[in-house]
Amino acid sequence: MQKQWMKVSCAAAAALALAAPLSGYAMPRVADAGLVMTVTGEANRLLANDQAVITFTAEAQRPQAQDASDEIIKAGNAAIAALNAINAPAGQVEVQTADFSTWPVRTRAKEGETSEIAAWGARQTLRVTVRDLKLASAVMSAAGKSMNYDGVTFSVSRAVREAAQDELLAEAVKRATERAVTAAQALGLEEKNVRIEGIQVSGAAGPSPRYYAQPMMMRAAAANDSAEAVVSAGSADTALTVSLTVRITP
Repeated sequence: MQKQWMKVSCAAAAALALAAPLSGYAMPRVADAGLVMTVTGEANRLLANDQAVITFTAEAQRPQAQDASDEIIKAGNAAIAALNAINAPAGQVEVQTADFSTWPVRTRAKEGETSEIAAWGARQTLRVTVRDLKLASAVMSAAGKSMNYDGVTFSVSRAVREAAQDELLAEAVKRATERAVTAAQALGLEEKNVRIEGIQVSGAAGPSPRYYAQPMMMRAAAANDSAEAVVSAGSADTALTVSLTVRITP
């Protein structure tokens, strides 16, 4: 019986000896000056696009440069007049001439010959900003009667984007500070040991959808008195990232 008790005692002593280094392990101590680290927080929102930029073009090729220019000027003037006739509140439909250019169309020169000007090309581009998407279809139909429809890009207006940025900033800062506190707790410290020393903010908006159509689609629709084009604006992902420089003090 005594031998059995001695075996048990020896086994217990050996177990305690093995466990001693583990129980004696302590978390590394944070330096007196504190531990400086960077933590990040992210936030994002899916925002509905609420404005559009629609592009229209007119092109012509004629023997004389003036004739080509006159043709696209007439097309552009007709489009602007049609757009101005839309019953839209002030500032909701803005028309801008984005490009007006002419260029020579040369013949292909044979060996030993010099190419000659055979005709002249001309091009005019109108960029129409629509701040009320309910007017987008009317804009496409109006300008499309005399010009080619070239595409539309949707985006989120500044007012909506800035309002969302305030919410995103608060959310991103909250997530970053929570991560800093988690790091402090992992070091055996508390929230009160975390000090914020710097902050950097970066944000980005996701790509906006672009709606395409064949160049003559709108002119054909106008000629056939077909229904107005249905426009789906989609949405854009807006994100914001905050980087905090924090000091965890002992």
